[in-house]
Amino acid sequence: MGKPGSSLYYGESEKKEYRYTPFHQFTFGPTSAVGEPLVFARGTTSGTHLLVNPDLWLFFELEEKTCGNGIWWDPQRGVEAVVRRVIEQGNLEVVDIRVDYLLRYLKVRQMSLIVAHYRHLHLFDPKESTAEAFVEGDIVLGAPEQGAKALLQNCRIRGDILGGAPFLQRRLHLWFEINPPDIDMEDPWAEQPPFDPYTFTLPTSSGPVAPARWRHFPHTQGRTFDGQECDFMSRVCFRQEVLMKYEGKSGFDVRDDGSVSCHDYWGLVRSTARIGNELLSTAIGDFAEGLPFDEWPHWKQYAVEPPSLESIHAIRQEQSVAQAVNSLTQALARLNDAFVGVESSVGVTPPGCLWRGSLDSLAGRQLKWVYPVTADDDEFLKRATLVSTLVLDGLNTPTLRELLCHMGKKLHMSNDHPPKELGSRNLLRRVSLIGVLVAELRPRLSRIPTLVCQAEGKSETAKPCDLRMELEAVYRRVQDEFSPLAFLYDLRLHGGLAHAPNRDQAAKAAIQLGLAPRNWHRTDYLRVLNLVTESIEGISRHLETGAYVLRGSGVTGHDRGTE
Repeated sequence: MGKPGSSLYYGESEKKEYRYTPFHQFTFGPTSAVGEPLVFARGTTSGTHLLVNPDLWLFFELEEKTCGNGIWWDPQRGVEAVVRRVIEQGNLEVVDIRVDYLLRYLKVRQMSLIVAHYRHLHLFDPKESTAEAFVEGDIVLGAPEQGAKALLQNCRIRGDILGGAPFLQRRLHLWFEINPPDIDMEDPWAEQPPFDPYTFTLPTSSGPVAPARWRHFPHTQGRTFDGQECDFMSRVCFRQEVLMKYEGKSGFDVRDDGSVSCHDYWGLVRSTARIGNELLSTAIGDFAEGLPFDEWPHWKQYAVEPPSLESIHAIRQEQSVAQAVNSLTQALARLNDAFVGVESSVGVTPPGCLWRGSLDSLAGRQLKWVYPVTADDDEFLKRATLVSTLVLDGLNTPTLRELLCHMGKKLHMSNDHPPKELGSRNLLRRVSLIGVLVAELRPRLSRIPTLVCQAEGKSETAKPCDLRMELEAVYRRVQDEFSPLAFLYDLRLHGGLAHAPNRDQAAKAAIQLGLAPRNWHRTDYLRVLNLVTESIEGISRHLETGAYVLRGSGVTGHDRGTE
């Protein structure tokens, strides 16, 4: 259909002239006025609606988020640039545009924006004194060359015109002009910073340095950059909170090393690295070339002096959030392999996948987001709930039930009367218990349901004292290993993320895991991640050992459960 663009050419005077070619040349009909509306009034069968001039969103390469919703966003910057909305109970339709986009558009068009406003006031059945004091006439203020003009009119309307009583009328016609910013005829397409690039500096080990030294923009003759000179690869540092603007925002990608990118438009990726959980470091030259000017003021807010080597070493002593989350998912991948080994050993075909979660899920991504050191308990509760969602909700319950049913018809049921189907966490705990029983007692497969019932203390049949003590010890050990997973469940139940919190029960669950009853911080979050990882690793070892025993001759050997 076409696309707007601009060009430079030499006119008759042999001077450079700038020309803009719109998507389509709209006119005002028979008038001699040159220009076109930013927004049209479009009549349809359902009424009259506002239509944004296609040239506007085509020039900025805006995308409508959902067809027909009237929200046009800039994928290069991740902001909503133009919004059409209906307000006042559907009686008023408006189109909003960001001021910086409007000024950039006026600049590239080299046209003024003329805004017209009309308002009138009617006074019906005026008092005689009011009618006598009313002065008819027109007043004109301003002029076109001043960029603003107002016409005020007072007039008396006879009642016989409208078939009613006479009334007084006051009208206001107001026009004002927004002039386009100047354009550089030598390079009209150069990105103009929204700040003074000569005075914009970032702290480095050499002192304040202006990163615009390594950036192309319209230079001002005779001006020099503030601050010191340094190498392209000199490091600049920022607090990691600078990344919170981009986490979870459509179109942006924040990676484990702290690099950030916006689609294929821009990215700070070449030399970017995290320093622990506190700082982000990159080369000042890469900063200048990688980030658009619009993003620079945001990053400057979080700029800090580069730390000393001793400080860097101290900051790196704390495990990074990304490393802890990655270790957890690696443990879950190992659990999958161990579970498949158990399924194969007992003849379940085809073997199913136990954990179906993913780091690409919403929970997986948010677990790695920046955890501010100033965050309160709500942040910890939210993160713990996300860990629970990633681990427990990612378990494939039907696969767990299928394995337990293969070992015993009622192993997937509770020991209650009447029995109930177990949830994913209790199903996994029972599978882990079976893995330990198989590894240490080497029973026949047919004896497993009985041993499970005895270990859980629900069997009424007599059993030898030494075997009873051994089974109880195994069950307590499995219970202890499952305590981090039980904590996740309890905290999600009592933390109050989606319902009224029970602070006492949440504190009790935290104390049982060795945490403080409240005032949790990032270190507590990392500890929970590591404890859950250790729990998953322990379950995997039990399943791996159990699968090895089941595949060997020990499966049908001496049945200690009958001693």
